[in-house]
Order: sequence, then structure tokens, then C-alpha cells
Amino acid sequence: MLYNSFFKSKNQSPYSVKPKQQMRQSSFEKPKKERLRLQLSSKIDQFEKEAILSVMNSKKKSASKRFKTEQGIDIIDDFLTLDSCIAKQQSKSRSFSNAFPSNKSADRKSNILNSANKRQKSSNQKQTLDEDQQPDNFPSQFQKIKLLGKGGFSLVWLGEHKTTKMRVAIKQIKQSDSNQAYLREIWFGSHFFDNGNPKPQFKSSVGIKSLLQYLGYEIGSNDTWIFTEVCGESLKNTLYELKGQQIKNEIVFKMIQKPLYLNLKSDLTILKKIIKDVAQALIILTEQRIVHCDLKTENILIKKSKCLNGSYLITQTKLIDYGSSFLFDDLSQFSMATPEYMCPEILNYIQYENGKEYDTKLFKVLQNYYKPWVIDIWSLGCVILEIIYGIPLWLSNKIIVKHHDKEVIEQGLFAVKNRAFDQIIQRQAHVVKNLDHYLDNNYSGIKVDLEIRLLLREMLTIDPDKRIAPHTIIEFLQPTKERLRTE
Repeated sequence: MLYNSFFKSKNQSPYSVKPKQQMRQSSFEKPKKERLRLQLSSKIDQFEKEAILSVMNSKKKSASKRFKTEQGIDIIDDFLTLDSCIAKQQSKSRSFSNAFPSNKSADRKSNILNSANKRQKSSNQKQTLDEDQQPDNFPSQFQKIKLLGKGGFSLVWLGEHKTTKMRVAIKQIKQSDSNQAYLREIWFGSHFFDNGNPKPQFKSSVGIKSLLQYLGYEIGSNDTWIFTEVCGESLKNTLYELKGQQIKNEIVFKMIQKPLYLNLKSDLTILKKIIKDVAQALIILTEQRIVHCDLKTENILIKKSKCLNGSYLITQTKLIDYGSSFLFDDLSQFSMATPEYMCPEILNYIQYENGKEYDTKLFKVLQNYYKPWVIDIWSLGCVILEIIYGIPLWLSNKIIVKHHDKEVIEQGLFAVKNRAFDQIIQRQAHVVKNLDHYLDNNYSGIKVDLEIRLLLREMLTIDPDKRIAPHTIIEFLQPTKERLRTE
């Protein structure tokens, strides 16, 4: 097993000292796979201690360099193929050509689709972890309290250290050749945090408060365990609950709005606070040229407090789940995320790489694709649109919602049959063109003010070059007097 330390303090934190291996190495040679896994563990440990991502501090916006791969990042690729990358000892040489998509350079193409197809296939073949069928392999220094959440490859537990009584969130991720999300999570967390605290260069950044505090990890024989701070509830679960019922051989959903959602109808400051907090997180990612790539309501955690007048205050917002994150300067490392939240130019590029019909005008925008925030800003716009519209964007099943005191059956705005990318792009273009109609005829009951309306127009623009930057969002949402003072 492998541990990494955090909180080097006098209170004997569970990670203050790296423990010895629990089992002595036997006299005979370890099986090859186990040796490779130990080598990988050693690489990750070394990787965490080195600031290998410092090269990302460059903020050059030269279009000719947009498709280059930053030097010094190649070690990341070793983590993305687990045992095979160690066994084969693949060459780390990279091409640094100034290729554009228009001339179909092999370096620029980098087979985004191949990456996507692998992830799509693995997504279809996932063996979901079942909390009721887990062996007793929980990290020995922690007491398992309860299950906090679950995903395709992972379970998130609340754990309490047996000695210090410190409570942490423990993410259990199944190791497999097709699942490398845990390596990206370790990569992301160790870039921003050291010993459980923000690294010196990030301490003054407001956005660091909106990133999940990374505490450490442990690699077991079958699972990887990632330790983080305990935060609030997902924005999705805080706003609503979906309940399905069988009607004429098909599942029909009904949305139950929770108190915070109902409060949004009369108080948009809650929504604006969440937008500002997420934008602050995107600022720090942009400065490091990192793309989150899976921004949605499930991956935003919030804490709220109720006021005496019945309204709510958002006391904490956290952007979580970094398993799809990648460097913007190497789009070949992009990870397939939820397509209904993905920006049209990336969906279109996947169409191109797969030899399917694609939009040539939309394709050309990649020639001047140098703003690292454009992918996540589109997704943030989708989150806001989903909250206002009142139906999850991805929901292809029928859902019963109330409209003008009548129950009607609808679907998500970007939900299409078989999740076909070209059809999602068409839906995106249609919704953007008719954005005011969907904002005014929503099913949430939220009355959209001019500020949110203008902000959404700037986020959900088909041309990525015109998409609003996260720091501009912060300025835009400042109180009028303060905004005039800064101008």
C-alpha cells in the first residue's frame, strides 16, 4: 500500500508519517503486475512532490502555439495507461509542430475521437461499485461511517480516523485498465495542495476556496482511496429530486423541487453567488491552463444556511470531481464527459475525427482556439440554463412538470435519441438562437432578470472566441456602485 502525507503537525495526523509497508517482501520475486503497480505508485509519489506543472504558468496567447504540447508534462501520460505504460516504456517524444486542424496534421488530430471512443466503450462496460458487496478493505486507520455518494467507478465514504477522530471524505475508485480517472484526480489535487494546504503560489487566490481540499491517497491491490475534506451536498440534490414511475411500459419522471429551488423564484442572489464562486474556481484553473471538463450540477457542492426570514445564504461552493481534467494545451488528453454539457466545437470535432458529418464553420474556430476557459464556461452556462429551465438537460425520458398550473410532459433541452453528437449540436444552436423564449417559458418558475439574461448570452455563444471569461463574470456580477468604482 502507498500513502502520502498531509498536515505535518504535532497532533500526529494520520498522514504525518508515511508508514512502512504492512507486508514484508517475500524472498521470491513479486509477480510482474504487482512490481509494475509498485513502480507506478512510486512514480505518483514522486510526481506529487514535484511542481512539474509550473510550465503551465505561461499565459501566451499565440495562436501558432495553441496546438503545441507543453514541455515537462509528459510524465502525466505515464499515469494515464497504468501498467501498460510502464511495461512498454513508451517513448515520451512529442511533436512540436504548429499544426492546425484545417491541414489535418497528425500531431494536431491526436485522435480525440479514439480517446473518446475508448472512454465511451469503457463507459458502456462499467462494473458499478456496489456498496453492499465491498470486501473489508477499507483503509485500516479509518472507521467507515456512511456512504456519501456513488458514481460509475467510485464510491464516496465518510470516514473517521480512529485516533484523531478527524472526519474526511474517502473516495474509493476501482482500478482497471480502462479507468484512469483516479490518476487525474491525484494529479489535479497534488498540483494545488500540499500536506492538505494550498501551495504557496495559490494561497492568495480567491478561487482556491472553491476547489476541493485534497488531503492524500492510498493505493491498494484493487482500489485507490483518495482523501479530501468533507463538504456539502451536490447542487443537484439540493435543488430537486427525480422520482420515476412506470406508465404504459415506460419510465416517466416527476421533479420534486426542494426549498432552495423554491427560494430561487424570489431571490436570484443565491444563483448569482453560486455563479461567482464557480467562476472564481475557473479563474485559478485558467491561470494554470487546466480544463475541468465535467462541470454540471452533480459536480458542484454547496453548503447553505437558513435565515430567520426563511431565505437561504450560500456559505460554501466547491467544484469537485477532477477525473476528467486535462491540460488545455494538449486536447488529445481530453476525457469524455457528459455530452449535453459539452461545448459544440468539441462535439463537432469528435464528429470530424470519426469521419461523420460535421459543421465546417464550427470546425474552423479551432484554428484560433487559445482561451482555456471556453470549454468550462459553456458548461457553466448549461448549468445555469438547466436550473432556470427546470428540467435536466440530459433527461431523454419523459418528465411531468407544471406549467401555468397545468401538468405537461417534456424532456431535457439537449436530450436527443442515442445522444447523437450532431443532433445535440443542432439542439444547442436552436436553443441559443431562441434563448429568451426558453428563459421566459421555463418550468422552474424563476423570473430571469436582465443581469442573468445577458450573462447567459455571453456564456452560451456558439463562437468560443466570444465566450465570456471567468474574471469578466466576477466583474459583471459586482454590485453596480462597486462596478462603477472599479471602472
